[in-house]
Amino acid sequence: MYLVADAGGPIGRAVTEQLVGQGQLARVLTADAACRDLWRGRGVEVNEGDPKHAASWTKALSGVQTLIVILPPFLSEEGLLGAVDDYRSALMDALSSSVSDFPTDHAREIKIVLLSAMGAEKKLGWADTLGQLESDLKGICENLTIIRTAFIMENLASGMAMAKHHSVLPSFFIEKQSYAMVARNDLVSVLVSAALDPLDGYSLLELHGPEAYNLDEIVEAGRNVLNKHIASLSLPEDDWLQIMIDQGLDESAAVLWRDYYKQMNLGNITSDPKATPIAGESKLSDALFQVWKIMRQKERAAIDPDKKIYEGLV
Repeated sequence: MYLVADAGGPIGRAVTEQLVGQGQLARVLTADAACRDLWRGRGVEVNEGDPKHAASWTKALSGVQTLIVILPPFLSEEGLLGAVDDYRSALMDALSSSVSDFPTDHAREIKIVLLSAMGAEKKLGWADTLGQLESDLKGICENLTIIRTAFIMENLASGMAMAKHHSVLPSFFIEKQSYAMVARNDLVSVLVSAALDPLDGYSLLELHGPEAYNLDEIVEAGRNVLNKHIASLSLPEDDWLQIMIDQGLDESAAVLWRDYYKQMNLGNITSDPKATPIAGESKLSDALFQVWKIMRQKERAAIDPDKKIYEGLV
């Protein structure tokens, strides 16, 4: 049995989809009611608990051989940043109780795959929470695989939407700096592979794409996907916080993301020599093309919610 928690975001949902597609027994834990409804009747065991509470984790972990830990999204409608700290504390309380209360030492036998991020070892910006979780799990779990990911290419989606409609691609990035990036589908594939064939003991992996990209290359990839001329716009740092709040982050989460972008621009989010590097295969243009397809599907759905006009079109 595999437990995916939190399963509410796009990564958690994609991981669950792949596990089910490969005939694996999967269970999901999430506070996202829409996500729970999505999986009912589709071969996934839905845990009705709330991952902010240790009792929910204890119940969800029963009978599980492998746990895939994905911190929940920071969007305000899915819970403020404080909920993420509650999530981490509840998980550790459940695992600690498992060690002390059960002779089988389930917490020590269970294999855990943690999705983390580059910069977690330095606890920079929003990766601070991940760094704390890495340390907590390492201290209690015998079989732990940590996968630190580079910047996820699909995070450029909001900029692509602006570029499509206004021919300007806004970004928190600066010129003359290259950024390690990885496509979401490569990340999901690595997470699933690590869960299906987990390593014994402690492993630290670092996932990035086939190459790093600077702002000019990001804009060029956007031009090729949209098939139109677009210009880049480096957003003023003084405006970052409000922009992130307008995009759906609560203020605490926005501060951490702002700090993370600052560290990226300073070149401080670098590879950890202690980690084993893994390179994804997808290029930025591939990821942005998928972003564009999703944008187009949403636009069509808004125009024709019953799918009468566009039925059969890709």
